[in-house]
Amino acid sequence: MKKSIYQSEIIFNMNERLFLNTLAGVSDEMAKERISLHNNPFIWVATHTTWARYNIAGLLGKPGENPYKGMFEGFKPFDESMKFPSIDEIKSEWKKASLLLREGIMSVTEEHLAGAAPFKSPIGDDTIGGVITFLAQHESYDIGQMGLLKKFHTKEAMSYN
Repeated sequence: MKKSIYQSEIIFNMNERLFLNTLAGVSDEMAKERISLHNNPFIWVATHTTWARYNIAGLLGKPGENPYKGMFEGFKPFDESMKFPSIDEIKSEWKKASLLLREGIMSVTEEHLAGAAPFKSPIGDDTIGGVITFLAQHESYDIGQMGLLKKFHTKEAMSYN
């Protein structure tokens, strides 16, 4: 484990579990519902978060076959015509992306983390390590949204266990 990525690794490890916990009890039908015209449906957020986790693994040198490539690039918003996977498919792809992310965290070098990121981050650290830190926060934000939507749909809170 690399000291400079350790704190982000803790967040990613917790998020791996929390993401799956938000899916508990959410049906495919619930996941497609929008709570308003101004909110993304649960399935959009879950698919986007999985797509992003694949991209984070790629930044760490472990690119995988991202099945959602092309869906969210360029900050594409929700569109009624988008085709989304089932909750079971999302769980499966999340686990694959998580494995790649863990492998990337374990094998990444300090030199790679100190390199220039392919895009700027809003935290002001434009190294790969800085962008990874921002993306850990962004993933947590997405999972928070999923937790809220889970509570709305299932009447049950997300578990931290």
